[in-house]
Amino acid sequence: MALFRRIPAESESTKEVEDPRDRVVRLAYAEAAFEGEGPADSLKAQFPQVIFEPLRGESFAVALKRADVAIVTADGGDPHGVDRLCADLRHCEQAGQVIVFLSDPAVETARRIAREGAGDVLTTPIFEHALAATLERILAALRRPASGASRRGHVAAILKAGGGVGATAIGAQLAAMIAAGRDAPRVCLVDLDVQFGNAAVYLDITTSITMGEVLAAAGSPSEIGFAERLKPHASGARVLAAPPAFLPLEAITVDRIDGLLAALRRDFDLVLLDLPSAWTAWTNRALRQSDQILLVTNLSVPHAHLTRRQLDLLRTQGLDTAPVTLICNRCGGDSRASIPMRSVAAAIGRSFDVLIPEDRRLMNEAVNQGAAIWTIRRESKLEKALRLVVGQISAARAATQPAGRI
Repeated sequence: MALFRRIPAESESTKEVEDPRDRVVRLAYAEAAFEGEGPADSLKAQFPQVIFEPLRGESFAVALKRADVAIVTADGGDPHGVDRLCADLRHCEQAGQVIVFLSDPAVETARRIAREGAGDVLTTPIFEHALAATLERILAALRRPASGASRRGHVAAILKAGGGVGATAIGAQLAAMIAAGRDAPRVCLVDLDVQFGNAAVYLDITTSITMGEVLAAAGSPSEIGFAERLKPHASGARVLAAPPAFLPLEAITVDRIDGLLAALRRDFDLVLLDLPSAWTAWTNRALRQSDQILLVTNLSVPHAHLTRRQLDLLRTQGLDTAPVTLICNRCGGDSRASIPMRSVAAAIGRSFDVLIPEDRRLMNEAVNQGAAIWTIRRESKLEKALRLVVGQISAARAATQPAGRI
């Protein structure tokens, strides 16, 4: 069975699908990008729907407020200039619509710019057919989010304050708990830790398609019918698993994340994103598109400092506009490594929203069986604490979803 299938837009039954070439697009370009008077007539003829106009001395972030695509230049031999460009891309929500013409290129420099989210990096001399192919892809992507956007599931990102805090186990239990709950919403847990992810293992799901297959397949992830392809857990939750083999983080691109989230929002009522600890251009995009963030930590000095750094980074990146639920895992118990709750809250600069008690024996048993904890022991303190997190998710869903969708 093919992994991809075409998902028709809701309006296709009443009107012809719009051709991407029919949409008028504005492209702002740095005058240094082209010799003479600007883009060649042959390039303009290939894209009659594109209005080419020079940048007016402003940055590409400013230009993208009036234009759809920007072309900028960069000198690979100027490390400070490359640093500034990468910082600007990192802070630009429309970085995927920026094409960089890179002179004096080094492979690592080009990869670095691409990792920060640029739509493409073309090295000089620029060949017209390469630029045309890039424009074709970006123009198609510009209209892609509008197709099939009639449904909007809630996206909750699970962010770790470093490794070893138990965030994946919490995500697996939350997915099972919500899927088996009242009204049985359609829930998908997405393991985006393409290097060390174990979410499918925690729920003993061995037949799920993986992120490796999604990334290897041709076409956009928005064309995948995930509800049909993912086999449910006993609770009803579905898991998009991490790949079985190690993949580099840069294997995921911003465009892939956009297509993936568009499809998951369409197919599910709730999407839980289990993110890796590392920050990249695509994790930034995933967080930016999330409706809420669950930040998981525990009672240790290193994790207290990491939590503070994560919160500071969310704020500086402008990502704290979504509600952030701060979860302290493995509280209490006999662990001598833990420090007082009040000291951790003071170091972080805010109090915890949910405290999950230490009960590794029950959690490990659930993981080993691939089961929901309440099927092993009912009304445990661990279950009650997790239901508080479910309440936080339900409240955020109620605040973001139209009436009748919860």
